[in-house]
Amino acid sequence: MTKLGVQDTGLQLERTSLSFVRTCLSMFGVTILCLRFFPTHDAIALVGPVVAGILVAAAATCEYRSRSVRAARFAEEHAHPALVVGALLAAGVLLLGASCAWLLLG
Repeated sequence: MTKLGVQDTGLQLERTSLSFVRTCLSMFGVTILCLRFFPTHDAIALVGPVVAGILVAAAATCEYRSRSVRAARFAEEHAHPALVVGALLAAGVLLLGASCAWLLLG
């Protein structure tokens, strides 16, 4: 609370949310590029980008649904980090990297 009694929600939560959305969009774009340029004769090569795309979609959905709850907690100064979204994005990045490495080395 500020001196005037008005809650200051700040821009930190909005910046964090926007950065998660930008990361989801860029990873989804990389996933689409991987699906476009990976060899189609090797079905195993397509599993990684497809699962990574599902993880990114889940992260974007989780971020969208939890934004209002996190904003309320932030206004009450009881904010918690968005660990689920971060974990989903990290798993997507690792899976895309492993898929690309598997194709390059195999």
